[in-house]
Amino acid sequence: MTKLRLSSHFLRAHRKYIKNNKKNNEAVREALRTLVENPRHPGLNIEKLINSDVWSIRLSRGDRIFFTWISKNTALLLDIGKHDKYRIMV
Repeated sequence: MTKLRLSSHFLRAHRKYIKNNKKNNEAVREALRTLVENPRHPGLNIEKLINSDVWSIRLSRGDRIFFTWISKNTALLLDIGKHDKYRIMV
């Protein structure tokens, strides 16, 4: 089972992402639940960003959660938002 740690930046981005949008909140909950239970689940579309220790999982066609592994079974959540945010993550 994977453990999650949340960065302060992730918490701020998460509040902004789910503000007034119940569907976004449900998508985040489901993705994080799946990440905790089975990080290799194909529905997450997990991918490592090129030349980086940052990974992403899919929330929707254009939205991602970005994280890094801080130990074998612990992920630090870094950011949430549009897929193009990866450009500032590397």
